[in-house]
Amino acid sequence: MEYDREKLIKAKSIIEKIANGINPISGESIKEDSFMQDPRLIRCFFYIADVLDAVIKNGFNGVSAKPTQFVITPEQKKRIKLPDYNIGVNEFAKCVNNVIDPSVSKRLTGADINRQLKKMGILSEIKLPDGKTKTVMNENSQKYGIEVEKRTYKDIEYEVIVFNEKGKKFLLENLEKIMSY
Repeated sequence: MEYDREKLIKAKSIIEKIANGINPISGESIKEDSFMQDPRLIRCFFYIADVLDAVIKNGFNGVSAKPTQFVITPEQKKRIKLPDYNIGVNEFAKCVNNVIDPSVSKRLTGADINRQLKKMGILSEIKLPDGKTKTVMNENSQKYGIEVEKRTYKDIEYEVIVFNEKGKKFLLENLEKIMSY
């Protein structure tokens, strides 16, 4: 089956914009209370973008070895643009993924970063009554620029771990060390 490469590239661009919280038609940010900001949908859109990228590069039946290690060059690291407000770990990962080469490096996820920060003793994890786990701050977290903010999604208030300026600087300066810990 033949695919129109230009249509695939356009579709990938649209999906990436949606995944990054941008309305692909107007170019405006998608509102925080929109279902399009649900993390499950965002992960799905990034996955679809990766599949489209593989099809563009290798064709529908092409098999490509997906990178298993996180790799970032100093030049790529310099191009990372972080927002001026406190951000969650998923938003940090999104900013990093905007500059890495996915054919060389595996995409970074918030779960990857949290897992490493827990190993380093910077964050902790608690078990909830339903058996699930939750990432939480510990006695070390604040030293690394980590805070908790209350947010609202569909009239439900929840707490989210965020990185302030000190925290973003720590993540950025120690990214390779964190990911190889």
